[in-house]
This record gives sequence, C-alpha cells and structure tokens, in this order.
Amino acid sequence: MKANVAAVMCSYNKLNGTYACESDLALNGLLKGELGFRGHVVSDWNAQHTTAGSANAGMDMSMPGDNFGDNNFLWGTALTNAVSGGQVDKSRVDDMVERILASWYYLGQDVDYPKVGWTSWNGGVGGPDVQGDHKIIARDIARDGIVLLKNENNALPLKKPASLAIIGNDAINNPDGPNACVDRGCDVGTLAMGWGSGTAEFPYLISPLDAIKTQATADGTTIVTSTTDSTSEGASAAGKADTAIVFINADSGEGYITVEGQEGDRADLDPWHNGNGLVEAVANVNKNTIVVIHSVGPLILEKILALPNVVAVVWAGLPGQESGNGLVDILYGSKSPSGKLPYTIAKQASDYGTSPQSGDDNYSEGLYIDYRHFDEAGIEPRYEFGFGLCESLTNTPRFKSQSNLA
Repeated sequence: MKANVAAVMCSYNKLNGTYACESDLALNGLLKGELGFRGHVVSDWNAQHTTAGSANAGMDMSMPGDNFGDNNFLWGTALTNAVSGGQVDKSRVDDMVERILASWYYLGQDVDYPKVGWTSWNGGVGGPDVQGDHKIIARDIARDGIVLLKNENNALPLKKPASLAIIGNDAINNPDGPNACVDRGCDVGTLAMGWGSGTAEFPYLISPLDAIKTQATADGTTIVTSTTDSTSEGASAAGKADTAIVFINADSGEGYITVEGQEGDRADLDPWHNGNGLVEAVANVNKNTIVVIHSVGPLILEKILALPNVVAVVWAGLPGQESGNGLVDILYGSKSPSGKLPYTIAKQASDYGTSPQSGDDNYSEGLYIDYRHFDEAGIEPRYEFGFGLCESLTNTPRFKSQSNLA
C-alpha cells in the first residue's frame, strides 16, 4: 500500500461467507496488517450490515444515513451504545478517528483548502460552477477512448463527403433533455452514460448528429437523417447518401432501475432496439456503411461484420458530455484513433464461459477471466483485449492494427 491511498471502500459482496465490510480477515488481517494500510476504510452505501461486527472487523467510516429509508442507523448512537455495552473497545473508535484525521492531514485539507460552499449556477441548478476548461479534458477523454475496430478501403477518415446519412436514435439527444430520466434510467437518444446511483447530471451533451452537422457545414456536405431506429426509414435515408453512419447502442446499470425490461444487467450481448437489423437494412442499400457503437460492454458483432458493405466499425463506449465532438475528431481525422479495448469481444456469447448465477459464487474460474480464459481454453476471439486500429496522420493514410495483449 505505497500508492499514497488515503481511503479504501469495502464492497457489497461476501468473502468466504462474510460480508466484505465485516471481514476481519480482509480488513484487519490483509489490508491493515499484511499490507500495512494506514488510511481509513469506508463502507459502500448499504454495504454495512451490523454495528459491532463492522467496527471490530476494521471498518472506520460509515456512509451517512440509513439503509435506503429503513430508519436503521448502524453507527452514530448505535456505535456509542456498542462501546458503552462493551461490544466495541474505545481504543477501536480512537483508531477510527486517528485514521480519518491522518487522511485529512495527509491530503492537506487543513491548510488553504477551499471552503465548503453551495452557490447556484446554470440558472440555479446544481452547486458551484467548477467546470472551467474541463470541456477540453472531457473532449480529450471522449476522443481518446474511442476504439477503431474495422476500417476497409480507407473509409475513415472522412474526406469532405458529398453527402452523409446519419441514422439511428443513438445519434441524437433525448428530445426531453439529456437528464430527463432519473439517474439516467432510460435508453432514449445517444448513450453517453449508463444508469444508476453513480451517474451525474449532464451540464450539456453534444450529440453525434449536432457535431457532425457542424463539420458538414464547413465541408459543404449534405446531411440526410433518420433519427429513429426504424429499419425502413433508415434504409430510405441511406439510399440518398454516398456514405451512411449508423448509430447503435446497448445499456445497463444498477438493479434498482429497470429499463426496457432489463433489471440492471443486460439479458444478452446484442445491440438494443434491433441494432443488428438497423445496420443490415442500411448496409443493404449503401456500399459505404460505417457503424458507431455506444455500449456499456462487449457486444457480439458477427452479424454486423458479415455484411460486406460495413466498411468501418467505431467503438465509442460511454463518452460523456463531449460525445459528438470527440467522435468527430476521429471520424474526420483531426486526431488519430488511439483507444484500445478494455475487454475481449467474442464471436459468440458462449465463448466467455459464463452464465447468470444466483446465490453465492466460489469463483471457480480463478484468474481465468476475459483474455486469460480465452487463452486457457484455446478460443479465438473476434477482437482481443487491447485491440485497436490506429493511424499516423502525418506518416501514412492507412490505419494500422495495434493490440496490447498483456
């Protein structure tokens, strides 16, 4: 633990049958003992299950509040009573305080640290405006995370095409606004963030279509649109342009929100909203079809890759508020694609060797997950972990294949 870490969060799962936030073996034994961690351990929301058990196991700070409205507060008065009743030693509470204050001093929060305040901005919505020039960083992140999976016949970068068809609901913003669904709990418009408690409000969201329109205006390119997921409307638009860009996605999030029948995790590895069908309908009428994918994780791409008119596939992930601008940087070649896959894309779902399970898991697969599993089982992936095409705009007009399998 020499990475200057001040706090560690204990998780929801059990370790050898004991909740992680109450695991004496993990917190006191491994983390604070063997690894010598001197900071504090904080619980995740609702990951603490007892008062004395978590305290004695080495948890130092509890997320504030009760367990999602059950009025059951496990620390505060409950911890005071546990100390008075002898279930928790006073020295253990002293240790909690020392660890928390040590972290506070270590991070310099005692000297010239900004005062906590809450002022309105953006029409009275939110807290203090801390954006500054962060939009530049956000654009860099959106762009640099894009992975180019396929590029045939120098389809990319685009070179002032005479006409472009932009197809798919994923190309535009939610008509009701990017923050219309609580905790981003819907899949309407372009996917820039999954759903759940870890989400944030978009201060703005640059959609792919809006960013492409800006570039197209400068280039004199005619734009044809079909911003639904209708296959017939998509094919009609694609037939009127030299090049078609189809936007598809797949979403997921936390289980407390159900989106389009999906309770948290996805039910399969197909694109949502008949994405395969939409791409096929477009590719049947346009010989220069480019597919842009916004997804929370791997998809099976075999149906899309089997279409001869799909000349390029761009994996844009979850790009955030500068989504469209970051994508345009890659599509038009002002920046070289440099993103690498953070997971393996298989040829079929069964290649992953996993299936949904209920109850406890003993992790019998050990370390053989993702690319290690594929190597161990001798399975050839469609795109390996670390894969990504890249281009040197100054040296060669062609994209080169580079992977970083480690």
